[in-house]
Amino acid sequence: MDWMDVKAVAAGSGEQAPREPAPRDAAGAVPVLGPIEGLLDSLNPPQRAACEHEEGPLLILAGPGSGKTRVITHRIVHLLTTGRARPDEILAITFTNKAAREMRDRVEKRLGGTKGLWISTFHSLCARILRRDAEALTGYTRDFSIYDTGDRNLLLKRLIKELGFDPKRFRPAVVGGWISNLKNRVAADGLRLDSDGGMEGEVYDKVRRAYEAAMRENNALDFDDLLLKVLELFDEHPGIRDNYSRRFRFVMVDEYQDTNRVQYLLTQHFASHHGNLAVCGDPDQSIYAWRGADIRNILDFEKDYGAAELVRLEQNYRSKGTILAAASAVIAHNNARKAKDLWTEDEDGERIAVLECGDENDEAREIAMQIQGFVGRGGSYGDMAIFYRANFMQRAIESALRLARVPYQIVGGLEFYSKREIRDLVAYLRLVVNPADDVAFERVVNVPARGVGATSLARLSEWARGCGVSLVVAARSSEALEAIRGRAKKGLAEFSALIEQLVSLREASPAVVLDFLLEEFNRERWLREMDDGSGTDDREANIDELRAHAEEYDRLHPDAGLRGFLEEVALVSDTDNMESDVAKVTLMTLHSCKGLEYPYVFIAGVEEELLPHARALAETMDPDAGLEEERRLFYVGMTRARERLFLSHAGTRLFFGESRWTRKSRFLEEIPGELVEGGRPDLEEDEALGAYEPREVDAGLAVGQVVVHDHFGTGTILQLTGSGVNARAVVDFVHHGTKQLLLQYAGLSPAS
Repeated sequence: MDWMDVKAVAAGSGEQAPREPAPRDAAGAVPVLGPIEGLLDSLNPPQRAACEHEEGPLLILAGPGSGKTRVITHRIVHLLTTGRARPDEILAITFTNKAAREMRDRVEKRLGGTKGLWISTFHSLCARILRRDAEALTGYTRDFSIYDTGDRNLLLKRLIKELGFDPKRFRPAVVGGWISNLKNRVAADGLRLDSDGGMEGEVYDKVRRAYEAAMRENNALDFDDLLLKVLELFDEHPGIRDNYSRRFRFVMVDEYQDTNRVQYLLTQHFASHHGNLAVCGDPDQSIYAWRGADIRNILDFEKDYGAAELVRLEQNYRSKGTILAAASAVIAHNNARKAKDLWTEDEDGERIAVLECGDENDEAREIAMQIQGFVGRGGSYGDMAIFYRANFMQRAIESALRLARVPYQIVGGLEFYSKREIRDLVAYLRLVVNPADDVAFERVVNVPARGVGATSLARLSEWARGCGVSLVVAARSSEALEAIRGRAKKGLAEFSALIEQLVSLREASPAVVLDFLLEEFNRERWLREMDDGSGTDDREANIDELRAHAEEYDRLHPDAGLRGFLEEVALVSDTDNMESDVAKVTLMTLHSCKGLEYPYVFIAGVEEELLPHARALAETMDPDAGLEEERRLFYVGMTRARERLFLSHAGTRLFFGESRWTRKSRFLEEIPGELVEGGRPDLEEDEALGAYEPREVDAGLAVGQVVVHDHFGTGTILQLTGSGVNARAVVDFVHHGTKQLLLQYAGLSPAS
């Protein structure tokens, strides 16, 4: 994961970061790595201007596919090779682990290494800082655990019960979301930690206070805390803040349009001493307001930072001209944006295909047929992606792809690190580093089975809380074990002894700790216990994969250790485990597709109340802002396509068991008719998109005609519908029955 990836290449600096910028020579100059001849020659003029900018704030307004990662990495290399900065004086922040890895890889190819550079996500960067300075915060040590959403909800469920409330009424996930929102609002806007009042508000407040106390007792931080605790650290200990701000001569933030208020404040801290802040982003691609992203951060950058230089990256290197024109026409309807004139030297390519379908199953079959047609013409499944606004839409698409025998992968499904056997092993590793982690203790105290049931664990927990100690300490206490009877007492003693052995290995590599653990608690017996009738092969393969990953991590990051490995596991994102370069169609939500691109893209469900989503349209505070964010989401999906873009909508759709009539999205109306398959500017929209009712198709075919198909043989045309990409025929074949075929791929010919 990012901060440990960075640490592994950080010149063997040890656990404590230098508190001042690295020294310069007697004349005050930075030792020069050496110029790279022609480094900037391949860049266009705006890209080059961004790389050559030196002092002061810089806003790089980067349209989709305009080479912003290329600009950032070239700028880093340029600063290093011209003597403007040392590697450890550069901080580059981006939003995904995938983007951070790509950035490091590109710099490494230019320089032969990334030694000393700080290239990271916000969360990984803050975790790195807290590993060094957490002791300055009351109640925390550098060995803290990181709780994901699942860990948080487990802890909240226990606390809600202990406080005497009903977890069915006060659901942990809902309470957790409320706590997260409140903490971020308090940090960003200086609000008081008060609820909205009322009985329910009092319950939420009590749970929040218990949660915060439990997190301190467990020496644990959730994802919000990673950022908030660094902000607290900087606010309460300005000397620590100044050490970092003096160190980083050049600060760069990618995807700045996605920063929330807390990230905005952190960025200000990091750049406060030198003032050399370069941010890169695009207001038109701001799609995360629901998790706190504030589009004002990028829209107001020039106001916030005074005489900032503005560079617009408007040349697109990804999409065909027609795709780019259609996307630009759609996003032009937004008001909260900075205007750009995107263009490409590439050809226009084929027009946008709009697929009109009967229902969600018909839509899924249409998409599957289009995919089969591409593959039949020599294409690869790996070149195609299907995006959708809501996860429930995935069911129909999966079903159609399976029936069509189209291989696919889902991004954002049950991820590798969410699987039971992996979470169990990771919980053990967390206890090795942080024995105060009671959530990890509760997860694995009976893994494999040791006879420690809920009653015994409740008695142990009660004793631990009464004495103010962790469950690991309680399990070692003969006094605590006096209240435990039977097999559970022996099981707790065995578990305590195992943890004690593991803790002695806390400085060992993760692969060594895993090997010891799997041998000690009998891997085969554990696998048998997890067998639900489907066998254990998949679980065993997952364990082997984790072991292989740990070994690879040891090799790549020999100084990072178990803490670094746990950092990587905790901060993994949806797209990190996505297979690349495989012959599978990729399925994901529109929110997950950011930063990706495919030759062929399908966006399903382009309908009112789906895209734009009903929640956005019902936004009471600012409905226009909600609609504009939905338009930006559609724009992001459109601009992922390189060669061909398909947009589909259905006449009816099943919403959680209820079939509803639907209307095609207003966003389709914003695409100029001349850019749509079968469309002309002078046609009515329904005619331009291809009417769905039966009619003759201009393909030299007619209803009742006998035709021949290469695979199905001879048949009679029963129906012809649609036009352009929607043109299809229903044919009754002599030996294969009735088939519906897309005419652009069917290859039908009149029977002689």
